[in-house]
Amino acid sequence: MNVITVMSDEHSYQMMQFIDKSILKTPNLDRLAAEGVVFDRCYSTCPVCAPARASFFTGRYVGRIGTWDNSTPYDGTVEGISHRLNKHGKRFACIGKTHFYVHGDYGFDYEQYAGYMSRPDVGCYFRGERMGKPEAGKRYQNVSLKTEESYDDRVLEASLQWLEEHHAEQGWHLYVGFLDPHFPFRVKPENWEYYEERIPCVPDVLKPPFTSLNEPLNCLRSYFMCEDLPEETVRRLLIGYCCAVTELDERLGILLDRIDALGIREQTAFLYTSDHGEQLGFHGLWWKCTMFERSAHIPLLMRVPGLAPRRVDAPVDLCDLFPTLCELMEVPPPEGIDGQSLLALARKGTDPARRDFAFSEYHAHGMPDGSFMIFWNHYKYVYYCYAAPQLFQLDSDPQEDHDLLLERPQDPQVRMAEQECHRRLLSVCNPYEVDARAKDYQARMKKALNVSSYGDPTEGWIPYPENTVGAPSRRMPNA
Repeated sequence: MNVITVMSDEHSYQMMQFIDKSILKTPNLDRLAAEGVVFDRCYSTCPVCAPARASFFTGRYVGRIGTWDNSTPYDGTVEGISHRLNKHGKRFACIGKTHFYVHGDYGFDYEQYAGYMSRPDVGCYFRGERMGKPEAGKRYQNVSLKTEESYDDRVLEASLQWLEEHHAEQGWHLYVGFLDPHFPFRVKPENWEYYEERIPCVPDVLKPPFTSLNEPLNCLRSYFMCEDLPEETVRRLLIGYCCAVTELDERLGILLDRIDALGIREQTAFLYTSDHGEQLGFHGLWWKCTMFERSAHIPLLMRVPGLAPRRVDAPVDLCDLFPTLCELMEVPPPEGIDGQSLLALARKGTDPARRDFAFSEYHAHGMPDGSFMIFWNHYKYVYYCYAAPQLFQLDSDPQEDHDLLLERPQDPQVRMAEQECHRRLLSVCNPYEVDARAKDYQARMKKALNVSSYGDPTEGWIPYPENTVGAPSRRMPNA
């Protein structure tokens, strides 16, 4: 079987019409959901670009391979899915954003518009300083009408061309990486008009008070300069994001139609997901980087020939795509990865052999210390190193406004849920040990690059991530 995997950037699970059932125009995502398997509880393994994509590509959690932040992207040293497929005689074409290191070795048979990183985002080197990200405010002004061909337009055209040339072959995987619905929002006039009419004001849910903010999250809010955004700016951002989701959907529709036109639907699995979501003003926050649903909860839709449509409520995460792709392409997965194949869930809706929780972690800019998330049995447990944990019951509190550990600290059911979630967290890692490794690496990289402020040059950047999984040793910045 051949496989196409599409990964967008910053698409929240809630932002699909068949989920939201409101004003969103996502007919092709809705169509894919009706024809395939929807994983309703898929989480990013790290709600920021480079670490999440490294985790997807290697099937390993961020703390295992040390891809801590957007200054430590995947470099190909740890075996990735492309290496694995190549090893077993399969082809891997990459078109579109990867957010991998520009000088890495990935074993792609073909690549175009790969969106490699050639310089670090140094914000992670200043995590302990409560400050605003320089020029963060400009992001909120990056909403305008589209006047020329976009990056995603070029990625789509290159993907269609590759399919035209190779669709008759067997044993290939095509990765397509779109930028939408990530900032900046450069959108079609017709989409802007549609949403501007339907979003006349800012919803009350995006207005204070924001009851779930703690000190680490307030630090993040300050870092991204979210505190005092004018309501009209927020309204324009909502319109822009909705437009970007719709334009992503339009490109997915073109891809799906081309698969049908080429006559390869019955031989081709199609997977759609995103690296993380967008806070979109919920809890007074923008960008991502949190464990709230808008940031960490992502779409995962999978259409596989021979599999009946279904909705799956079991928790899964980005690590699971590596072994799933291996099984789809009849390649044995490597030992020791964190991911588990999703195909049993896709076939039956349950899989007793799977873990019963999803895991995420964050060690990057804006947050002074590491944060970790366990989703289990409809509970969201967020553990902050050096701050009190939070616990939300998502089936009764989907907006995450009620921290049970604050509101019902003596409730036996709440205590049981906290203990069960914490036990699962410890089954993955010691959060303080992982936090210490992340901070140590970031401090050594900052010193090696001689960075003392955001504006300092970063020549000589070689972001070899630490790893603890037995991959070849790496050169590390000297302490």
